[in-house]
Amino acid sequence: MLDAIIIGAGYAGMSTAALLADSGLKVAVIEKSPIIGGRASSFTDKEGYTWEYGAHSLRLGPKGIANQVFERLGDPIQFLPPARDAKIIYRSRLWNRPEGVPGFLTNPVLSFKSRVLFLYLLARMKKADPGKWYDSTFMSFCRESYMNDEMKSFLGFLGMTIMCPDPQKASAGEVIDFIQRVLSAGTGVGEPVGGSSQLFSKLTHYIEKNGEIHLNERVTSIGIDGGRVCGVATDRSGYSARRVVFAERLPLLFDIMDQQLFDAAFQSYALGIEHSSSLVFDFITDYPVSDIRGGILGVDIPLWARFQTNSDPSFTPHGKHLSTWGILLPFGFDGNEDTLKLTEKHLKITISKVFPHLLPNLVRERRLVVPVMNGSVLSPAQSRPNRPDIRCPSIKGLFFAGDTVRGDGCSGDISFSSAMKVADAILLETRQSYTGP
Repeated sequence: MLDAIIIGAGYAGMSTAALLADSGLKVAVIEKSPIIGGRASSFTDKEGYTWEYGAHSLRLGPKGIANQVFERLGDPIQFLPPARDAKIIYRSRLWNRPEGVPGFLTNPVLSFKSRVLFLYLLARMKKADPGKWYDSTFMSFCRESYMNDEMKSFLGFLGMTIMCPDPQKASAGEVIDFIQRVLSAGTGVGEPVGGSSQLFSKLTHYIEKNGEIHLNERVTSIGIDGGRVCGVATDRSGYSARRVVFAERLPLLFDIMDQQLFDAAFQSYALGIEHSSSLVFDFITDYPVSDIRGGILGVDIPLWARFQTNSDPSFTPHGKHLSTWGILLPFGFDGNEDTLKLTEKHLKITISKVFPHLLPNLVRERRLVVPVMNGSVLSPAQSRPNRPDIRCPSIKGLFFAGDTVRGDGCSGDISFSSAMKVADAILLETRQSYTGP
C-alpha cells in the first residue's frame, strides 16, 4: 500500500513526489513517456548536444516559486550568474530591455511621452490589488483613455511575461501579480546550470530515497471504492494507494476516469481549457553569432530567444554554439501546416533583420512543433481564482497538480506551486509537518 501515486513526471508530478518522499511517505510516479520531464524534458545525444523541449527559464530565479520547492528539500537550484544584457525586439530592431523605473525612463525604445505614460501604468500596477482584476482583461485595466497608439503597441511586452501578449485576452490580475513579483524580487528570470536536467536530476534523487519512478507505463484507470481512491491500474500492473495525484493536464483526466464522477461545472471547465502552442527552433553555428547572455523577448511579435552557449557551454560540444528561438502559434492552433509555414516565415524574417549572420551560417537546425506549451492561457476565465482547486471535492484522496489547476504564478510556476500545495495537503492529512532534511 503506497501513501501516494503520482500520475505524470513533469514539473508538478516530480516536485510533489520529491516533497512527499523526502518527508518519509512511500510514493510511486507513473509516466507514460520513456523519459521524465513532460513539457520540460531534455536529453543529451551521443554527440554531446543537450536538446530541451523548448527553452525553459525560471521566473524570478533564486527568488522564484520553482526554487521554493528545492529550498524545501534543502537543495536549492544552482543558477547561472545573472545576465545584465537582456534584450527586446520591437519594430524589427533590437533594444536593451528596460529594467525598473530608470530603465523605462531613459530607454529610447519609446517616445518620451509614451515612456511617461508607461511609468504611470507601472505605478498603477504596483499599487493595484490583483484579486480585484483577475476577471478583467489587461486592456480594461490599462484604461484606453490613458493610451496612445505607441503605448498600445507596447503592451505586448507586459503580456508576454505571462505568455499571453494580447491585452484584450490576458487577465489583468495575472499580469499585475507577476509584475509585482518582479518588482519585489528585483529580477525577471534565472537560468539553471544545465537547464531543466539539473532540476529533474535533483527531484529524482529525493524521490528514490523512498519511492519509485515507472517510465513507459500508462495509467488506464483510477480505482474508486466507497467514494475514495484506492489505487490505479496500468498497462503493466496495478497499485494500491491511499491517495492519487493527477499531475497531467486536466483535459486528460477523462481518458482514465468517468467524467460523470465530477460535477457539471468541473466537467465543463476541464473540457474547455484553452492552451497555447508554439514553434521552436534550435540553431547550431560554428561561431558565436552574438555575445548576448540574457534572454530576448518580442514585443510586437510573440517570440522569445536565448543564446544558451554564451552563458552555459555545457549545452553543446566544444566549438559549437546553440541558440533557441520560440514563437507563439495563433491561439486555437489545430496543426494546420499553412499556419506553421507562415509563422516560421514571420519568425525567420525577424531573425534575419536582427541577426543577419545567424541563418546563413547554420550547421544544424532542429524544428519543433509544440502542440501544448502552457496548459492554460491566462485569460480571465482561466485566471488563478477560476482554476480548479488542488483537492477534488467529490472524490476523497484525489488531488490535482500542474499548470491547469489553482497554483500561483504563471506557466511552470503554477506547476511548482500546485505541487507544494498538494504536498502540504497530503502531509497535513497524514498528521505530518514538512521539516526538510
